[in-house]
Amino acid sequence: MPSLISQSGRRPVNQVDKRRLVIVGAGMAGSKLAHDLQQACGHLYQITLIGEEPHVGYNRIMLSSLLAKEISHADMALVDTQKMQEDGVQILSSDPVLSLDLEAKTLHLSSGQAVAYDQLVLATGSRASLLPIKGASASNVMGFRTWQDVDDMTQLTGSQSICVIGGGLLGLEAAVGLVKRGHKVVVFHRAQYLLNRQLDEESASLLQARLEQMGIAFRLGESPESFAQADDGRVSHVVCQNGEQLAVNLVVMAAGISPEITLGKAAGLATNRAIVVDGQMQTSHPDVYALGECCEFEHQTFGLVAPIWTQINVLMKVLVGEKAAFAIEPTPTKLKVSGVHLFSVGRIQPSDEDSCIFFKDVVAHHYRKLVVNDGLLVGAILYGNVADGSWYFQLIQNKTNVSDVLDLLVFGEAYCRAKVA
Repeated sequence: MPSLISQSGRRPVNQVDKRRLVIVGAGMAGSKLAHDLQQACGHLYQITLIGEEPHVGYNRIMLSSLLAKEISHADMALVDTQKMQEDGVQILSSDPVLSLDLEAKTLHLSSGQAVAYDQLVLATGSRASLLPIKGASASNVMGFRTWQDVDDMTQLTGSQSICVIGGGLLGLEAAVGLVKRGHKVVVFHRAQYLLNRQLDEESASLLQARLEQMGIAFRLGESPESFAQADDGRVSHVVCQNGEQLAVNLVVMAAGISPEITLGKAAGLATNRAIVVDGQMQTSHPDVYALGECCEFEHQTFGLVAPIWTQINVLMKVLVGEKAAFAIEPTPTKLKVSGVHLFSVGRIQPSDEDSCIFFKDVVAHHYRKLVVNDGLLVGAILYGNVADGSWYFQLIQNKTNVSDVLDLLVFGEAYCRAKVA
């Protein structure tokens, strides 16, 4: 079984002539880069991977499945950290970087250790955003971003009353996992319908009905007014905007993420919402790169896996002197909730120049919406049966003209195969 908790190791003597590449952040982006670069270019680099969490190289996407008891701890590994160390990667866990000296090319860690580099990659990820609600600093208000967060939730005994703030992907995954553990969950969401960035109202209503059947309650179009605290400082009630008070044992904040740029910004790197990079993933300073949720390219940040994996591939080529450039492409969204199948990609809110094709089967809980512009598919929402999602995505990526199959397009690839190459 892959090792998920790693300790520091000594730098082998035979590695001294290699370029020293240090990766700050041992989440999905950083650990995959370290793994893939060691496999491809281990003869060129001595790689050091630094993480603040005790768990290194785990698949953050699977946290909701772990919370819902659908997988075990052994299923969480993204990369084999034990094998990486055997191959020469130095992994420093539970030891966050406190400061970065760009001129001296040196990092200073919480343990007091100084780490020098020739090239540096920041993959510091993001933090859960805490909304400015009175009482949000209480000890029983938490995010949903790390393995430790899941461990804290799994320690809840009996049937607890839990408030989840945010009806996006993370919030719904947390809500389903907690309900499956026997807790009572109410979700607050500021928008008028769930997953408002990925769905339209029709598909969102189907999703909400399914989640309500699972036992989740919703308060849409509102955020809590405040959190009332007991004498021990813990939140005891959520105060609603209408004055109603809901008794709670725990509040889970899942209302978005904030790129973790503290280290880079303090060192003097150019930042906006995140650390600014160019198409080669380079920051404003030579030999310093950034990727994943902590980086910003063309005023866009990244929270989905697909573009981050592309960034890793680009950076690996750049580091060895090959030409490569990152470009923003449409990325599909899939909801990973037990019993719920959902796919969304591209432009889901049509403009005046777009036309829409709909299909709905109420009995089968099946809904499709396709957005077409000038003979090209530009957006798709699938709820229920999502088997054709990857095919629709391919049509969008390839800019395939679908004018000849518009009457069949909503029924999927099998009906259109002969006419769409």
